[in-house]
Formats: sequence, structure tokens, C-alpha cells
Amino acid sequence: MRNKQDALAKAAAALCQLGVPERLPQLRETGISISREDPGRSHSVVTQPPLHSLLPYNPDTAHPIRFRNSTGLYVHIAFCEMMCTFCHYTVDLSLGEDDISESRRSRVERYLDALYREIRMRGKELRKRGTRIDSVFIGGGTPTILSTLQLRQLFNIIRSEFDIIPGVPWCVEASPRTITAPRGEEKLRFLKEEGVGRLSFGVQSFDNEVLKRAGRRQSQDEAIEACIRAASIFPNYNFDLIQGLYKGNPDEVWDNLQEVGKIRPPHLTYYHGRFGDDKQQWQWFQEHPELFETEEETLLGRMLIWHRMEELGYRQTDGNRFARDHNNDPFKVVRTSVRHDLLGVGASAYSHADADGTVDGLFFRNDVSIDGYMTRIENGLPPIATVRPIDDEERLAASYVVGLRSIRTEDRYVKGVIERLPGLYREYRVLAARLTDLGLIEPVQEGERLSELGRLFEDEILSLFYSPSVRSMVG
Repeated sequence: MRNKQDALAKAAAALCQLGVPERLPQLRETGISISREDPGRSHSVVTQPPLHSLLPYNPDTAHPIRFRNSTGLYVHIAFCEMMCTFCHYTVDLSLGEDDISESRRSRVERYLDALYREIRMRGKELRKRGTRIDSVFIGGGTPTILSTLQLRQLFNIIRSEFDIIPGVPWCVEASPRTITAPRGEEKLRFLKEEGVGRLSFGVQSFDNEVLKRAGRRQSQDEAIEACIRAASIFPNYNFDLIQGLYKGNPDEVWDNLQEVGKIRPPHLTYYHGRFGDDKQQWQWFQEHPELFETEEETLLGRMLIWHRMEELGYRQTDGNRFARDHNNDPFKVVRTSVRHDLLGVGASAYSHADADGTVDGLFFRNDVSIDGYMTRIENGLPPIATVRPIDDEERLAASYVVGLRSIRTEDRYVKGVIERLPGLYREYRVLAARLTDLGLIEPVQEGERLSELGRLFEDEILSLFYSPSVRSMVG
């Protein structure tokens, strides 16, 4: 559908069939409404338990870290060539190998030295336990801010210190500016030769004014060129867009989708803009809320995204993610589910090790301060700063928070938890029944899932299923 007015009318009609906007007051009364606040230090519910529910780490009292036979690996490169006004992640400024600032170049080298020391420490621990690596995700920040030599050193130490299962998926994050830089293509080809099968980078918007307000240094033309270069090397790549990042309206959504239709990436993530209370975007929203999308405009934009992506031949994998053909994001399950172990290294990186699912595991996170992380490593101290035990309460919560994104089932793992926590399970069933009555959850043959109406409020609904101990902390 090429006509914008027809597309908007179709999206509005689909919302009407779901009872929007008439049902919005009823949903708001039950606590369901589109929020501009981040639900877990990201644009979506990323982890269970959420990162802002972790508690100070005491190695003398914390549960032991016991990885199973295999674990995913996440490596955090905490530097970007720009400081975005909305970013939730731990990053510092670096202009890469051509940076004229000696202090910034030295800071990157110091960080990499600390990172390599942590990798050696963790690699030794995992080899002792016989734990192998079953996926590798190098993110940030912007890993491609590093020189090709630095990237080579990073890959070499990862391979030398960890027992990596042959043929596992590798993904690396980038940015439009590092892709289009003079040595950008050289880096992409190096990554491809090293076995990286998936590239992911943030475009955020194709609107130059939005990009400027977001602190992005690329232009629309550079973003498009980055997609062209990525496609020439990687059959499977992803880029991110953010709805309502600055101001925002369905017209901007339509314009972004027009570019998506021309580029046709294998995978697209289209978040709804949510802002941390310490970010400039949040300050703008607080000062001038009338300049930003209303709830009705956000919902219209979401429905427009869904319809247009379907017309372009994409399947929706959850409320924010779209895949074309066979392409998918194998790392999403690893990052979000405590049922799959994850080891994170680097400043602010999080990990979860759930032992065998019957004794308590541990969700833990490294120091979120780059300086704090480096100092801990240099002094021979564990980089872990905060933790939360993965007990039956968190496992039951995860079955909803993670499971409802696709289909929640009650397999042997979940049933074992239910048997041990029948009272809490009844509380969850009451909540699920209430949301089902509101048309937000629907039963299916395999179990239950968010309905089409529910997916419009995906993150708001999923956060309702955080465990009681988490809700008592974060509200």
C-alpha cells in the first residue's frame, strides 16, 4: 500500500476493531497505558529480572555462580563516536583510531586491557567447569569504533580463552558512521571472515531533524549508505528504528517505513521511544509533552508499522521485531531468558547462571561505571557490583515475562516451579484471567499469549508479571 492516507485509514480501522480508542479509559483504570518511562533501562522489557531490581553484591553471602554445560557470551565495548540523548547503556566517547585526543585513546586501551583480564579470568573458570560457549554477541556501545587490529586482538583472545562450540552464531553491533567511515568496509569484511553471521546497528530514524535531536551524528543519506554496505557483505543484518524518539507522529513512521520498503533489511527492530529520567529526551518530554506523540498517535503508529511490515513480506516475531524469510535473532532468547545461561564481560554487562533450574541460580551485573569496572579489575577484585538470586519466584515470573512474547507454555520446568509455589501461581492466574477478560491475553492450543490488542501494550503488560520482590522495589 503506497498511499499514506489509505495506510493510516487502514491502521485506524484495525484499531477500531480492537476497540481503540474507546477502550483506552478502561485500560488506563487497570494500569494499562502507553508509557514514556523505560520499563527496565531499555526501550523494552529486556531482562527478567529487570536490571534496576538488582541488589549490592556481597561475595560472602551471594549464591554461587554455577554455569551449566553451555552458555552464551556477551562482550561489552563501552565506547561510541557519539553520545545520544536517549541511550540507556554504559558508554563513553571515542572517535576511534583517528581520535586526536590522546587521553581518549589511552582510555580505550585501558578498558580493553581490563576487558581482556576479565575474559582470561572467566575463561579459566568456565574451562574448569567444562562450560562451552554456544553463541557470541559483541555489543556496546559500538564495537566497530575499534580499529581492525583491535578487533583482531579481541577475537583472538575470545577464541583462545573460551571453549567455543564450532559453528555457533556470532553477532557484532556497529553504527552507520563506523560502517560508512573510510575503513568501515574493511572492518565489515574482517568480521565476515572471522565468522560473524549477523550485524546489527541503530539507525533510529531517517528524519534528519530527529537524528540531530537524538544526538546522532549520521544523516539520512549516511544511514541509507550504511544499509547498502551492510547488505553487500552480510546476508543477515538488523537495524533499529525508534518510534517517537523526538516529537514523533504517524507521518514520521510512514516516512521511515517508506525507506524500509526500499532497503528491505533481513531483520528490523522498531522500538517505541522510552526515556530514562536522567536523559535529555526525558527532560524535553517533561517540559513540552505536547510536542510528543499522544497515546492514540503511538497506537496508530504501531498498527501502521505492523500492517506495512506485513505488506513488505515480514513476519512479526514480537511486538517490536520483524524478520524476512528465514532470518531471525537467535540472541534474543539468550539475552532475555534465565533458562539459558549468559556470561557478560565488560562494564555494566549482565549475566545469568541458573545451575540446573532446581537450586537457586544467580543474575549478576558488572559495575556500571567504566572507571569503577576498570579499577576493580586492575585491583584484582571481581567486577560484579549487583545481583539477584534466580529462585522459583523469578523463574515463575520469567515464564510470563518472557513466555508471553511468543507463547507461554507450562512444560516440566514450569510445572515443577508451580508445584513448589502454588499460592504465587494462583496470584499470577488471577492476573492473567483479568487481562484475558480485558482482551489482552488469549488462550491458544499450546498455552497462552498476548492478543493483538495486548501486543500494542506489550512491555506495559509484561512488566505487570515481575515477581513480587521485584515489584516491591521498582513499583
